[in-house]
Amino acid sequence: MPSSRREFLIVLTGAPLALVSSCTVSRGWQSPAAKSKPSPAIEQADYVLLEGKTLIAQVTFPSAVKDLTGSLPVRIEPESFGGEQLTEPQLLFFYPGKDERSFRTFLTAPLDVVPGNYTASLTARHDGREVRRDLKCAIHRGAYRESTLTVDKSFSEPTPEMVKRMRNDFETMVEIYQRRSPRHWSAPFVQPLPGPDKDNYGDKRIYNRTKHSRHSGLDYRASLGTPVKAINDGVIALSGEQWVSGQTICIDHGGGVFSKYLHLSQRKVKEHDLVKRGDVIGLSGHSGSQKPPPHLHLDLTVNSVKVDPKDFMRTASQLLALEAEDRPKQG
Repeated sequence: MPSSRREFLIVLTGAPLALVSSCTVSRGWQSPAAKSKPSPAIEQADYVLLEGKTLIAQVTFPSAVKDLTGSLPVRIEPESFGGEQLTEPQLLFFYPGKDERSFRTFLTAPLDVVPGNYTASLTARHDGREVRRDLKCAIHRGAYRESTLTVDKSFSEPTPEMVKRMRNDFETMVEIYQRRSPRHWSAPFVQPLPGPDKDNYGDKRIYNRTKHSRHSGLDYRASLGTPVKAINDGVIALSGEQWVSGQTICIDHGGGVFSKYLHLSQRKVKEHDLVKRGDVIGLSGHSGSQKPPPHLHLDLTVNSVKVDPKDFMRTASQLLALEAEDRPKQG
């Protein structure tokens, strides 16, 4: 199941979070270089991913295909959620190129991924026949900071009532992140507010010396009541209150891309509203079970996996640039 189930297991345990044979495969457009930890020997791969990051894969077929689908299942470290083995399915969404032969997709690597070799399996149809193609991927772990925090005991040792509320919240997000609506955006993603971010995606945290977690989003410094803007076009998939994240908004940008805005003091949109890039959707705050200092927490989910928001924004801009190259020149 998607990462929301993984996160719920963490709450319960208090354990550490985290086609046709002649087609051609293009190398991925990597995000800027990032530090990584040594990984086991990895065989030659079509694409090399880093934990928490995103890149673009491209496949071109010798003739037109239809109904292209695919997934990149990866394993998560068992100690990240109480010793149970978990696989992230990572269903892919494909963006057509300049003809019906070429397609691009985002490949992602979750936090706490088991480093090694993986295969993205693609299936399509050509002349009524099913055709298959495998993309070889190598994934490395990243190097992220570690910190120790002291929070209210209810966070590291939730009561049964709290667990029930969190279960409902997680199941809601599981259902939302499994949706695959048409793509809504055609311009680069923008920052949700002007304040600086803390560059803390992926940080490893120890709460009350008992509960370990990974910070799977990005925090922005913002005083109480700062306008929060939609980072791109989309449809409001959630506007409500959740136990941990407080006043919360989630936008479905299409293609399995979602942005989620946490700890708001006010929500200015309702579910099913259409929003444009830069629209004010709420005000920053400190809502949620832990009553954090005023700030904005932004999650960005791709393929049901929470990825580095800044890295994905760069990768999405690369996709737009490639699509611009596909368009015929005017004049």
